[in-house]
Amino acid sequence: MNALDAEPSSGSLEGPTASDDSISPARDAEATVSGTGIALRCSGLSLRFGKVCALDGLDLTLAPGECVGVVGRNGAGKSTLFRSIIGAETPDSGRIETTPAMTRVEFLARTGFVPDALAIYDWMKAGQAIDFMASLQPRFDQAWSIELQSVLGIDRAARVRDLSRGMQARLAFVLGLSHRPDLVLLDEPLLGVDAVTHDAVLEVLARMRAVQGCTMLIASHQLGDLARISDRVVFLDRGRIVEECQIDELVTGTHRLIVSGVADDWSPPRSSAVILARCQGSAHILTIRGDPAPIQGAIVAANPAARIEQVALSIHEACADRLRALEVAPCTERPRMD
Repeated sequence: MNALDAEPSSGSLEGPTASDDSISPARDAEATVSGTGIALRCSGLSLRFGKVCALDGLDLTLAPGECVGVVGRNGAGKSTLFRSIIGAETPDSGRIETTPAMTRVEFLARTGFVPDALAIYDWMKAGQAIDFMASLQPRFDQAWSIELQSVLGIDRAARVRDLSRGMQARLAFVLGLSHRPDLVLLDEPLLGVDAVTHDAVLEVLARMRAVQGCTMLIASHQLGDLARISDRVVFLDRGRIVEECQIDELVTGTHRLIVSGVADDWSPPRSSAVILARCQGSAHILTIRGDPAPIQGAIVAANPAARIEQVALSIHEACADRLRALEVAPCTERPRMD
């Protein structure tokens, strides 16, 4: 089986393309959930648009049945990663591999991509868009599609361009999931949707994971959503993954310390455990990775009058503080996952 290699000299992503119609196996990924999920491995993906580095040696592995959330600021490379996986962009270098091996046609037939916009369907009615997808997708499941349309309240007679943001999001899920994909790629699927659509979509995704064991990669600014359906979160910045952790570790392993009673020009201990340090009035707020006790001990040892309050964080706050840290730190100081 040939690799999905993107060699600078060839200018195209090998494997599921006209030049080579197979995708290499992700040899190290092991099944974690019984089902039909695809194992996916991206190795050293790099892609530039002129002077902009969209992907910078990105490495990412998904085991069969695993759900991974991708978190990053606008422009971090999330959409470029998704488009590279489905073949809409051709990386300058790197490899994309799957287990089991398959041709490009087979890969696309088993993959469901839900984008954040449906501009190409603007002129169609919702029903026409669904029927058009059915004609293209060999694994289209008519009964499952009808059920999705019912659950998500799709009006087949409505023009796509006239649908609200929430209804367009619902239609995007029907278009992307009606063939019961084994690999689900969701690029900001819940951006700007109402609460009813939000919950309906999450219920569909949770059901697909439970019943099919499909593999999912989800980019979302709705950070709380990740805790409900994801196993792991990766943080993407300037085209590379700078941190990753299990969902439960993200919350239990992140702490916020509010430090008062120290000098205005006080600086926190230098430690890789300090994710973010900021001031709020006379208080210093620290976000700590891992056990906060050593940091607390160092603060009190150097500042006996210091008062420290420890605050529990939600997953949203734990993710948001990491994103704030990426905004503050110069690019050269940002950690790189090796």
